[in-house]
Amino acid sequence: MTDANAALGRIDPTFFLGGAMDLDRAGAGAAILERVATPLGMDEGTAADGIVAIATTHMASAIRLSLFEKGLDPQDFALISFGGAGGLHACDTAAEIGARRVVFPRDPGTLSAWGMLFGDVVHDIARSRLMRASAANRPLIEGLISEMRIEGEELLSRDGIPEVDRAYPVTLDLRYPGQAYEIGAPYEGDLAITIAAFHDAHERQYAHAERHVTPDVVTVRMAATGHLSKPAKRPFTPSVTSETRPNRPVRIGGRLHDVAILTRDSLIPGRTVSGPLIIEEAHSTLLIPLGWSLTVHPTGALIADQLPEGAAA
Repeated sequence: MTDANAALGRIDPTFFLGGAMDLDRAGAGAAILERVATPLGMDEGTAADGIVAIATTHMASAIRLSLFEKGLDPQDFALISFGGAGGLHACDTAAEIGARRVVFPRDPGTLSAWGMLFGDVVHDIARSRLMRASAANRPLIEGLISEMRIEGEELLSRDGIPEVDRAYPVTLDLRYPGQAYEIGAPYEGDLAITIAAFHDAHERQYAHAERHVTPDVVTVRMAATGHLSKPAKRPFTPSVTSETRPNRPVRIGGRLHDVAILTRDSLIPGRTVSGPLIIEEAHSTLLIPLGWSLTVHPTGALIADQLPEGAAA
C-alpha cells in the first residue's frame, strides 16, 4: 500500500515520517510494474489505482459487516480516521459504505499509542452457565457475580488500582431458547430491565423480537475495570509560520490532478477548503478527494464532508 500511494503521488517520498525516512519512489514503481502491472497487461498508474481500490473495498466490507451485524446503517455515522495511512483512504472508504462525513482527530498517527497509554485497565471475567433468565435463577446469577467480583478485586489489587477507581459492570449473554447465538445485555440487578434490553437489541439487529419468550442465560460476564487518569486537554494553536509547499501531480480517480499540498498545523479553525488536496503532518498524510470539503474544528480536528452530487466544490 505504501508503494501504491507513493506511485500515485499521494505520499511525498522525502517527507515520510516527517522526513525521518526516505521512500524509494523509483523502487516502488518498479515493484508495481514487475509484480502487478506487467503480468496483468496494464500501466503502473492503473495497477496502483487497482491496489488502492482493492484495499478500500476490503476496509469498506469489514465496516459494513461490523455494522450490519448490529442492525446499524453506515449512513448514520461519521467515519473516524486514524493511523499513519488511515487518512489516505478514509474519504474513499466512507464513500464506499455511504457515510458522508469523516473526522480526522489531531495526531492521528499516534492515536493508538495514546489509547494504550491512557486506556483503562480491564480484566474480562466470565462464567458460562445455561439457565433460564427467570427470577428462580437470579440467586445463581448473583452467586456467579460474587465469585467474579472476588476475582476482579484480586486482579485490580495486583494492578495497584485504588478502590475508588474500580468498577465491575456485568453483562448477561442472552438468547432465545434454541438459538445458536447470543446478545449481551447489561445487568444491574434487575432481570426484567436486562431482558427488555435484550429484546430491544434483538429487534435492532434482526428486525424481530419474541417479547413473550423468556430468554436463556448462556454466559455471565464481568469487566473488572481500573480507571486511569486521563491526559489534560491540549488547546489547539495553529502555526503562523508553516512553510508553503508547492502543488504536485497526484493521481485521483484514474487521472492526474495538480493538487495543493497543505501542512496541517497551518490550518486555522473555521477555515473550509475543498478537494482535491493533500494535508501533510509528521506522522500522517490525509487525502481529500474531489467532491469533498474540509472544515477545521476549533479543537484542531478536521471534518471532511462529501458534497451533494452536482454541487460546486
